[in-house]
Amino acid sequence: MHTVRADVDKNRIYITVGKIKDEAEMQAFVDKAKSECEKLADGFTCLTDLRSYEYQDEIFEKYIKEIQEAFLARSMSKVVRVHRWSGLLGHMQFDYVSLDLGYSGKNVTSIEEAERILDGEEG
Repeated sequence: MHTVRADVDKNRIYITVGKIKDEAEMQAFVDKAKSECEKLADGFTCLTDLRSYEYQDEIFEKYIKEIQEAFLARSMSKVVRVHRWSGLLGHMQFDYVSLDLGYSGKNVTSIEEAERILDGEEG
C-alpha cells in the first residue's frame, strides 16, 4: 500500500510507502510522487511514512532515487521520515539513497513529531 498527496496550504508532500509488489507498481508510485510534487512551490517539505515499509529488492532503489532527485530539483527544504523504530533495513534504503544524493532526512517514530518538526516547532 502506498499513497502520495500534496497539501498546497502547508506546501508539503505526504508519502506513505508499504510493500511494493513489482516494478510496474513502483513506477506508478514514482509517477504519482512527481505529479503531486508539481502542485507545490519550491522549498516544500516532505513527510514520508515508512511504518509499513519492508526492505525491497535493490532494483527498487533506482526508483527511490528518481523520486528524491525530482524533489531535490524542486528545492525540497526538509524531509522527515516516520519509522516503526530506528535501524530497520528497509528504512535504511531511503537513508542510503538520500545520503548518496547529498542530503539527509530526520528520522522519528510518530506522525505528530514529524509534523511538529516540519512546522518548525522543534528539531
